[in-house]
Amino acid sequence: MTRAEFIARHVNEFENRLYNPTPERPRVILYIDGTYVEVETSSNFSAAKKSYNLHKHHYLLKPVMLVAPDGRILDIHGPYFSDIRNDDATMLLHAFQQYLHDLRRWLQPGDIIILDRGYRNGVPFLEALGFIVYIPPFLEQGQRQFTAEQANYARLITKTRWIVESRNGHMKSIFKFFDHRISVVHALNLGDFFKIGAAIINRFRPTIQMNSVNAAFADELLERLREPNVMQARIEVDGYLRTRNGRWARLDEYDDADFLILTLENLNRITAGVYQVNLSPAYIQDKLLRDGDDIFQFDSLIDEPGLIRARIWSRFSNNTRHQLWIAFGRDEEDEVFEFNYYCTCKAGARTLGTCAHVASVLWFFGFARHEENVKYPDVAMLEHIHDARNR
Repeated sequence: MTRAEFIARHVNEFENRLYNPTPERPRVILYIDGTYVEVETSSNFSAAKKSYNLHKHHYLLKPVMLVAPDGRILDIHGPYFSDIRNDDATMLLHAFQQYLHDLRRWLQPGDIIILDRGYRNGVPFLEALGFIVYIPPFLEQGQRQFTAEQANYARLITKTRWIVESRNGHMKSIFKFFDHRISVVHALNLGDFFKIGAAIINRFRPTIQMNSVNAAFADELLERLREPNVMQARIEVDGYLRTRNGRWARLDEYDDADFLILTLENLNRITAGVYQVNLSPAYIQDKLLRDGDDIFQFDSLIDEPGLIRARIWSRFSNNTRHQLWIAFGRDEEDEVFEFNYYCTCKAGARTLGTCAHVASVLWFFGFARHEENVKYPDVAMLEHIHDARNR
């Protein structure tokens, strides 16, 4: 496949507009990421040590995919061992330096490569080759929360980077062989097996298409990318981080908040995707279970009914609870004319989309409480499995 064919067939207008600084001249866009495949323990001590992953606590090998914006698998390199010396950046450098010579000739300066944070140390090498590289930002030492600009930039990347993760998942869901522990004998041919699987997926499986995305939506996201978080500034100036501030009153009935009504389409537009909205039922259920409440508890600013405050438990920590604020208003025709939010979580300052905590509150108050049948995660395990700590 030539570059021109790749760009015409597999680089869509949305991502070309989103990532290409010169969208009038479409470029190659590639996502790079790997997946772990479990293997049996080798009787060779050196091979066993190199394949043991201290993070996953399994013996693993890692093939790496290069994927187009529509899920077309362009190439696979590896597999690599998975010990600490085989990090993502080192594998990428090795591939480009050692055996991806044809790909390096095929790519051109100005082409766009989108990576996850594990490739951070490989970015200077790729930029030296003339590629434009997108990678989510990192928290600096002592920094507890991303700035609005950093959080927005990260969301811009994660908006589409799930495509390569999805293709890695398809490899295991379609070919069950890769989803089970592989013998050492078969591990020797793992790279060839992955390439055969990729060829079958390219030929017989549909491409990945995101719904309701186009150049206009890309322009909207790029505009929101530069928006400051006015709610964050207000929270800091007015001292709303002090939870005992006497200007807040507990609302015991949902209707007292006069919250706006949202559709799922509205929510997906606000959050710039479906991921956070899909997590919302689990967040709301977790809060009610952990707090022991029958209704969602939240506060309203006494002299400003359009500003509410809530607390949502982190799904990663048992002891962390994030505080968030949402302001909304209506014009004379009952249309929403103001909508601002801020959360104390790591990504809570973003204005391009929302964090999952803000999304869960919007989902519950704007959508779920107006629906008759809302599906929450199954609690069967909590009811049938014993907990010796009686939590």
